[in-house]
Amino acid sequence: MPSLTDLSVRSLPQGLHFDSRLASFGIRVGKNKKTWIVVRGQNRTKVALGHYPSVSLQDARKKALAALASPEEQKATLRFPDALDAFLKRQAATLRPISLYQSTRILHRHFKWQKELSKISHEDVVTVLDGIKAPSERGHALKDLRTFFNWCIPRYLKISPCLGIEKPAQKSRERVLTGEELAKVWHQAKKIGHPYGTIVQLLILAAQRSGETAALRWDWINGDTFTIPQTVAKNGHATIVPIGPMAQAVIDSVPRDGDLLFPARGYDDKSFTGFGVSKIVLDQCGVKNFTHHDLRRTASTMWAELGVPQHINDRLLNHVTGGKQSAVARIYNRYEYLAEKREAILLWEKRVAELVSASA
Repeated sequence: MPSLTDLSVRSLPQGLHFDSRLASFGIRVGKNKKTWIVVRGQNRTKVALGHYPSVSLQDARKKALAALASPEEQKATLRFPDALDAFLKRQAATLRPISLYQSTRILHRHFKWQKELSKISHEDVVTVLDGIKAPSERGHALKDLRTFFNWCIPRYLKISPCLGIEKPAQKSRERVLTGEELAKVWHQAKKIGHPYGTIVQLLILAAQRSGETAALRWDWINGDTFTIPQTVAKNGHATIVPIGPMAQAVIDSVPRDGDLLFPARGYDDKSFTGFGVSKIVLDQCGVKNFTHHDLRRTASTMWAELGVPQHINDRLLNHVTGGKQSAVARIYNRYEYLAEKREAILLWEKRVAELVSASA
């Protein structure tokens, strides 16, 4: 029983065809017309919902849900993809765009059930999670799925199939690249070019988070600074980042084809997301076992070696905690330390230039 689509409905043979996405909903194809139906109640009564194409597939599904005999029957027949779509639409109103993207990506990538929501078992969830090899990805997948099923209670379910599943232990990464390794990554990123290679160069120079860097827009750049707004920043706090001469040269190399510096392929309104596939090419630089986030940790570590004060280090990383300030001071002290951050960035770019030149 395949899922009905606009394309398949046009070419269905005569007969009764049910939808795999919404149980009890289907279409009766006759000699001269096609009629949407829903089967409801204990007697399995067929109720007509209108004719295709006057009533679209999307509208017919909505009518089917409304026509079901009771809220309990609607809950029992709701399938996972439909509940997930409703959940993500609700999340769009509260989550930052980058968080919504990550949650949507993980849920769609790993959880592909087509069955009714109430028939997803604890074992189903464990089977999928066990198939995710990377501990970090598995942890994020469980977190997002657990949030989804918690949202389903009591809307559609009485109990979550995630109940009792513990988040896998994740060892905190401590990887810091050497100067020689950082230079190798830089040269390979330059060779790769826009968009991914250019993003990596800015990750080295500005040490912002990868998703925030990929989301950069031209109107966030103001002279020799760029601002990551609170709607995009992971911690919900906007940050102003100084642009040094090396970073400016990298930005100047970016083609200005739209609002985004790094649009996704085929889009002008969606930022680059292909980090996983693209890193395969970056890894050809010969540096082993490093992640994009390790570049950020490396910058922070080398800033400390250069004598950058910890509270400036934290400000550059847009860390809310840390440094010399107390919790109360962080609430009242709104000074951006822009001059101090710029001094640190210039010192850092000088060090990066030395490393790059030494390995040229």
